[in-house]
Amino acid sequence: MDKLKTSIFIALILFCGGYFSSITAQSLTARASSTTVGVGQEFQIDYSLNATGSGFTPPTFAGFDASGPAQSQSMSIVNGAVTQAITFSYYLVAKSEGTFTIGAASIKAGGKTITSNSLTIKVVKGTPPSSSQNANNAAAQQGGNNSTQTTITGQNNNLFIRLVPSKAKVYEGEELTVNVKLYMRVNVESVQESDAPDYAGFYTEDIPQNPRAQLPAANEVLNGLQYKVATVQQKILFPQHTGKIKISPLTLQCLVDQQVKSNNVFDQFFGGSYKRVPTNVKSEPITIDVLPLPKTEKTFSGAVGDLSIKGNLDRNKVKANDAMNLTITVSGNGNLKLIDTLPIRFPSDFDHYDPKISDHFTVNASGVSGSRTFSYLIIPRHPGSFKITPIEFTYFNPQKKAYTTLSIPEMNIEVAKGDNTTASSVTISGPVNKEDVKTLGSDIRYIHAGHESFYNTDGFFLYSFPFYTGVFAPILAFIGFVVARRRYIELHKDTVALKKRGATGMAKKRLKIAHQNIASGNKEVFYAELLSALNGYFSDKFSIPLADLSRDTISANLTQKNVKAETIQMANKTLDDYEFARYAPAAVTGNLEEAYTSAVKLITLLEDEIS
Repeated sequence: MDKLKTSIFIALILFCGGYFSSITAQSLTARASSTTVGVGQEFQIDYSLNATGSGFTPPTFAGFDASGPAQSQSMSIVNGAVTQAITFSYYLVAKSEGTFTIGAASIKAGGKTITSNSLTIKVVKGTPPSSSQNANNAAAQQGGNNSTQTTITGQNNNLFIRLVPSKAKVYEGEELTVNVKLYMRVNVESVQESDAPDYAGFYTEDIPQNPRAQLPAANEVLNGLQYKVATVQQKILFPQHTGKIKISPLTLQCLVDQQVKSNNVFDQFFGGSYKRVPTNVKSEPITIDVLPLPKTEKTFSGAVGDLSIKGNLDRNKVKANDAMNLTITVSGNGNLKLIDTLPIRFPSDFDHYDPKISDHFTVNASGVSGSRTFSYLIIPRHPGSFKITPIEFTYFNPQKKAYTTLSIPEMNIEVAKGDNTTASSVTISGPVNKEDVKTLGSDIRYIHAGHESFYNTDGFFLYSFPFYTGVFAPILAFIGFVVARRRYIELHKDTVALKKRGATGMAKKRLKIAHQNIASGNKEVFYAELLSALNGYFSDKFSIPLADLSRDTISANLTQKNVKAETIQMANKTLDDYEFARYAPAAVTGNLEEAYTSAVKLITLLEDEIS
């Protein structure tokens, strides 16, 4: 019964509305949000009919770029009188200066055609819109059943994006933030990137975005118009060279709610129906002016930002051949990820290896901050007193526009004689005890204190067999030596090629020595032999002295030999693992047989790939 009463009431209202509208004077009124506008400024024109109608025909809008209409309807009941109204809204952008007359619009209502008043708009000097914007403005606002995807550019639309840098002028290596802002005067349901900008010339870091917090927006007034603005993407950029670097446009795909014309009376009563239309919006390119860093005579690290540095030596008293660790941490904010080396001068008697780098970074709208830690493994070979000279680290501070030099104080190291120090690795000064003298071979004999028997020389020796043997044997031996020597020289003429040919064989011999230590469980000796076998292989294969062997030289030579990147990475990781296991065997829990198999597999793989 209640539903029936409600239906009757609505029907009565509609009937009364039609009756009163038929007896009320019907008119179509044109109103402009502003009659004086600037070139490129957007303004609005509303055509309001105080009745229901159909067949609305707009004027030509000569001299303007127009989009619309956006249609809305309303109904009011005052003292029993029902009043209905329908409004058609257009958004216009002036293209040139002057005074323009916008003609009358028309609509059919109550069985006749009603025309509106005309409008006079004065256009003064202003900022002109982009040509691409004008071409696509109307398509962006088009209603009806058309679902074709449109593209909008420029800044004088109901929907557009901008790339907004935090700084337009920076130094080389200085960080800046680029915000992607979406400006909306329409309802946007979702946003998705379809064409990313080209950030060539920059090192980039993405600022994590919360997808749920993407579209809630703040209000912002731009060119006299109010927009809802959402920051949909943020990036941290570090310019890698000087000059004017252009960032190409960004394109986003948005789902936009657009009104659909409907003849349904209930749709008209409740404001019409809407549909979601995929719409592409494209930003304008931006240019960043990158200034060169000032010249300096100091050793510049390449770091730019606001940084600090600290160093720590895990111990300063060790025995020869014992390992220790030097840890240096650079912290602050700036291009920390681009710092890969530090100016450290180790004593010449120390072995040292490429550092292991560990990072702890935070990336947010404020920039990149945190720390990068360099861990150096160093091994003193000789006893004595040594110093690591002060470590100076110079970086450029863009806020102060000057270089800053930080320093780590000098480090003193006392090295005692090691338990396993051999005669070849020890410098001897002062008296030597008898216990330190060892037999090196059979070239030194003890004086024999006994009696020796002598041969009898009374026998006839001349022209005897021993005589001729003694005469011709040296001649024959000399001839044999000459022939063998020539043969040896011929075979060993190219010593480099010889070492290269024998590299694999020598490596396998060393690996066999390492394998013998598996049964005894001596991890330190086992990994030392594995490391010696691999380093010896690379030294022989590429004719590089062991003293000059490093990860960089190994990688460079393998790359030159067309070895795959995965195999090079495998070789570097294997060397790092064995080096760590050699000096920290207690921390290694892996199977020694598997480590041995990995080394053999690596050498076999390298032999197959080296061209």
